[in-house]
Amino acid sequence: MKILIITQKVDESDDILGFFVSWIEAIGRKVDKIDVICLAKGKYNLSNNVSVVSLGKEKGFPKIFRVIIFYFYLLCILPRVDGVFVHMAPEYVKALHPLNIFFKKPIVMWYAHIKVSNTAKWAMEHVDYILTPSKESFEMDSPKVIATGHGINTEIFEPLNLEPELDVLAISRISRVKRLETLIEAAWILKGRGKSPSISIYGKPARPEDQEYFAELKRKVRTYHLGNIDWRGSVANMDTPKIYASHRLHVRMQGGGGFGKTELEAMSMGIPSIVPTSVYIKDLNDFGSGLYFKEDDAEELANKIEKVLAWNKKRRQKYATIARKLVVEKHNVNNMAEKFVNLLKSCVV
Repeated sequence: MKILIITQKVDESDDILGFFVSWIEAIGRKVDKIDVICLAKGKYNLSNNVSVVSLGKEKGFPKIFRVIIFYFYLLCILPRVDGVFVHMAPEYVKALHPLNIFFKKPIVMWYAHIKVSNTAKWAMEHVDYILTPSKESFEMDSPKVIATGHGINTEIFEPLNLEPELDVLAISRISRVKRLETLIEAAWILKGRGKSPSISIYGKPARPEDQEYFAELKRKVRTYHLGNIDWRGSVANMDTPKIYASHRLHVRMQGGGGFGKTELEAMSMGIPSIVPTSVYIKDLNDFGSGLYFKEDDAEELANKIEKVLAWNKKRRQKYATIARKLVVEKHNVNNMAEKFVNLLKSCVV
């Protein structure tokens, strides 16, 4: 089977999309040939059956030039592939639609936003399947929506058996929707109890409004005199395993119904993750409720941080076994790749 993958970026050193290189690698082991069209490319090392072409954003090509290049590549590649995989960009489904009227290639789209945009709704009508981490990750109900797990590379994110030197870790884009102020408020509450766990926050602002939000967060930290919060900047996804392993726990502040990539990476490594979503409760046995807090509830988050930091070694090991098993069985990138390929095969006449 030969497939076309359309994605935003192929660069294993990228802090947001670096993980996608491992997705291409996993899919590549299950098909004969992959052609990738991306908006920009950087560092990657993929097998010989994968070819990557860029629209040139990394070179500063103007948008109109990128559009021309996109359709040139589509005209070259679409006739020779069996199907198309579009990753997190329903705009590309819309863009390739005029050509696909003639080529009639099956399209599978990955989409993991809780809120479905108008463009995504349009794309849903013009693709064969929509893959998503879980049904809770998608606000619309459709027989086209298939839950595949989050596609975690469990060979990279595996227990390292290191003794953590730091306490609390957050890896997140610096954006208002990520609710990072909740962690700062929780740190202030803990300070009032005489507790000052070290807190590392990795990530960077992406848009002008994010810069304003970042400035607000730093002002809040200064106002509360929190010397235990360390802003670490962005980090490549491939460099995060040792960062997870160096911390006693991970936190996510943004709520929503579905699974999140960063906490699953932490869980795959056996690192406890405190999250404002209840989807893990049934799978984590007696650990589930102890790792859940209501979104924006800083006091409950502070309580959970304090309790998890007090876990003894035996309890941490028990958690690590359960959490690792959950990720390997339900969110493994190889399982996701197999589901995708099988679905695409079912569409090919």
